[in-house]
Amino acid sequence: MHKNKFLILSIILVAIGFLFSGCTKKVAEKTTEKIIEKNVGSEANVDLNNDQLTIETEQGVYQAGEQVSLPDGFPDDVYVIDGNIVAAMAMTEEQGYSVSVVTNKSVSEVKSEYEEKLKAADWNINLRMDYGESATLSATKANRTVSVSATASSDGTTVTIVTGNNL
Repeated sequence: MHKNKFLILSIILVAIGFLFSGCTKKVAEKTTEKIIEKNVGSEANVDLNNDQLTIETEQGVYQAGEQVSLPDGFPDDVYVIDGNIVAAMAMTEEQGYSVSVVTNKSVSEVKSEYEEKLKAADWNINLRMDYGESATLSATKANRTVSVSATASSDGTTVTIVTGNNL
């Protein structure tokens, strides 16, 4: 899974680089699709539209941009903090999801809110870490895992939620 995440991140950076390098939208899309297809061994569909990036493969769907929504099938028992969703990914193989949200709440507020919401949804919190302007929580429920990390930045706090089967 880590290899897939690194690959997807690399591909996204390539697509964004093409977008801002002055390439036409179609050239950026087609070039990125070929790179993805070569590396994952299946068809890919890349769409760069209105400051939005969408990548679809057999492995899943990734979206990034200004108006991203939760992926279809995102679990109801995983809390998503109020804020602007800036990236979302549905991973078919792991039946997993990753969502990044920028919120105006502090890291400590995010951590407290997630501790409360996860416990209320019957998640068993098994890891709590604080390090400077960041915090991480990890919890399990049946055969599923959720990990929440919060990091302060100049734009607010970025909260990344990763959940799936035995991640």
